[in-house]
Amino acid sequence: MSIIEGKPGDEIKDDLEYTVRTAVETTPFWRKKFEGVDPEEVSPELLARLTDRVTIRPHELYLTGEVWPDYIRKPGLFYTVMRTSGTTGKPKRVPYTKDDRIRTGRQLEPWIREYMDSGDRIASFFPPLPSSSGMFAYGGFEAVNAKTAYYQVPIQYLLDRNALLREFEDIKPTSIFCLTATAYNLGLTLPESIKNDIQTIVVGGETLTPELAKATLELFPNAVIIDNFGSTEDDVTGYRVITRNKSSPFIFTESIVVLKDDGDGYDQYKRIYITKVMREGELTGLPLFNYDIGDLARVEDGKVRNIIRVKDVISLAGAKLHIDQVMEIVYNHPDLLDFVIIYHPLSPQNPKPKAVIRVAYRDKKPAGIEDEVRELIYEANNPVRYEVEESKQAELVIEAVPLEKLRADLPKRLGKTKRIYIVGRDL
Repeated sequence: MSIIEGKPGDEIKDDLEYTVRTAVETTPFWRKKFEGVDPEEVSPELLARLTDRVTIRPHELYLTGEVWPDYIRKPGLFYTVMRTSGTTGKPKRVPYTKDDRIRTGRQLEPWIREYMDSGDRIASFFPPLPSSSGMFAYGGFEAVNAKTAYYQVPIQYLLDRNALLREFEDIKPTSIFCLTATAYNLGLTLPESIKNDIQTIVVGGETLTPELAKATLELFPNAVIIDNFGSTEDDVTGYRVITRNKSSPFIFTESIVVLKDDGDGYDQYKRIYITKVMREGELTGLPLFNYDIGDLARVEDGKVRNIIRVKDVISLAGAKLHIDQVMEIVYNHPDLLDFVIIYHPLSPQNPKPKAVIRVAYRDKKPAGIEDEVRELIYEANNPVRYEVEESKQAELVIEAVPLEKLRADLPKRLGKTKRIYIVGRDL
């Protein structure tokens, strides 16, 4: 069964037909994929039925001679190129046109107009080009002419508290743009006088659970969170608003999002397929139909309540450990502050996949905390319990350390707050 999110088909019929027709006329990859399909007949429902045939996967983005339109390959207009590595190992390059920037503005506009259109001052840690996040934030706000000031904060200041405080005292921000974990960490380090002025926290790039959102908002008492689901390939596909009392489901304004069972037995988690819809006359740098990004949507009562990035799922033999389950446990626990996972994947040198979950406690180590966390994981994920305790095909280790030792022996990378470290790749 498929779930289709986004605008109803009758509202986007003309735009979708134009988007398909333009892609077929200008892009060899989509000309082959849509062979025998009439652009006038394409609908969200048809795209949902064609995910096995009309689709594109991350590794296919390297085929620039096929997936870039002819007006990009020649070129016939101005564009910039953003870069992402994602999960495919080497950089993927994505062209971004003026029309893409205008579309990004449309994606952001609903929450800009409601929360950030009255003289806000943004302190942004989203990096500039070739990263896409800073381009989307700056370009999207510029495209809708939002009444805000956008300050780019050097990301190195995250490692220099004194420089960070001087910058914030000069800017006097009312909004922070950053990765999800960065917002939480800022809440632990910034003084109350600065945190009390923050009204909006705009995050993205990492999985955000209700528990982590609640913990972050407790540190910023006057703020709401705008959680964006974005990618370099489709800009800011969707968003949700989280307050201290409630969280909205994800809203998708300019894309068609098809959700399907992944076939792994985890019925709540649906595979995401993204279609980028342009308006009549617009030219995108990268046409996308049923983009199999690899991320998962957690669906409750037919609504997307959370999105789990593909990098946030690890395999333990026949089971999958989703990072949101660990987040729920840690950020709901009164004595725990944060966590990381050190993952040993299956290899000739490692006959059993192993996950080491390292949790950081607040003050004094709680008695029996390792066993308590393990049991809570088993309660939330019976397949993990089975593979570890019964079939013995995987290992799960829980370690408890003081907060200052949580990442002491782990590599640091500016602009990224990793939670899962893979032995053989990161370590």
